[in-house]
Amino acid sequence: MASFDDLPSLQLDEAALSDLDLFLAGACWPQPRFIFAPPMQLRGGEPVLLRDANNVRLAVFAPQSEAPGGIAGDLTVIEPPRHTAFLSYRHAAEPFRAELGAGAVAVALAGFPTAELEAALRAAAPAPVLIVVIEPGPVDAFARVRAAELLAASLPKARVVVLPWVHGEADRRLERVLRNYGATRIVPAMGANYRPDIAAIVADAVRPPARQGFCVWFTGLPSSGKSTIADHLALRLRERGRRLTMLDGDVVRTHLSKGLGFSREDRDVNIRRIGWVAAEVVKHGGVAVVAAVSPFAASRDDARRFVGPNFVLIHVATPAGVCEQRDVKGFYQQARAGKITGFTGVDDPYEIPENAELTLPTSNRTADENSAVVLEFLATRGWIG
Repeated sequence: MASFDDLPSLQLDEAALSDLDLFLAGACWPQPRFIFAPPMQLRGGEPVLLRDANNVRLAVFAPQSEAPGGIAGDLTVIEPPRHTAFLSYRHAAEPFRAELGAGAVAVALAGFPTAELEAALRAAAPAPVLIVVIEPGPVDAFARVRAAELLAASLPKARVVVLPWVHGEADRRLERVLRNYGATRIVPAMGANYRPDIAAIVADAVRPPARQGFCVWFTGLPSSGKSTIADHLALRLRERGRRLTMLDGDVVRTHLSKGLGFSREDRDVNIRRIGWVAAEVVKHGGVAVVAAVSPFAASRDDARRFVGPNFVLIHVATPAGVCEQRDVKGFYQQARAGKITGFTGVDDPYEIPENAELTLPTSNRTADENSAVVLEFLATRGWIG
């Protein structure tokens, strides 16, 4: 085999990285080969180098045959996926199963263990109990693991395992994973009540809507009025005591995205950078207000995925002719004269959003009126009073 760096290289997304992690832990048995759904066509049996998000070399994948969900192939492991959190709760399946003992009862938690679930697990005694925390989830994993630790401490012969995301045909795949870790019976999560010590963790980790972060993302043609509406909205949110970060596309390009051009690839990189920053703001309870042309649906969808459910896409639907009339910088005129190229709305496409939460006209509404429409929508989500 050629040296690793001579091979074509693929960076794994979260789903593929989780699949690799589970496969190497023996959680996918009796699956004999790794099944990979690559984002590009693999040529014949040519090996590819698999990397994580930090470009760490993980393994060489040699495709062998088509398989349900992707391509099956052999792995030459260079370095297993790295973990820095919950190390004492990550285990290879086979030795853990042997250590746990026969007849184990398992529960998989994406949320917090309830009093009703604890009663069901306690009724299974003296069988061993396996409490599996699925690491990615709607609530901070550190809080969920602390709650699982409290539950395990109160049950005889209980163990905690932290697993990565189990996606795809989730119920069937998760059942197989749990059985590989020793479960002979699986108890579903149930109930809505928490014992006092776990309730305290829940109260701290699960913010009510009015304390949650959110992202309002304005998209539209150049000179459509995105930034003006965003500025009005920002003032109204600050009047209500919300802390926010403004991420204007033009300003971001002078700092975070300095050096990027206007090719399709560079535009996508710029939008994904803004989306990542917005996600960090939202994760810590802040408000991100974004005004960026963001012409392509795929990169807007990436931003939505980064942020999660508290993402609001707003299409500022100003007609191109009106945008051109408002263009004080003269970019439309220069683009039509051929002095600049790749200008959205002239010689570069704008993909109208099909999944926007709101569409705002500007020809018959002022920026302040449009900001009031956005505020009303945010109030329906409970994010503002």
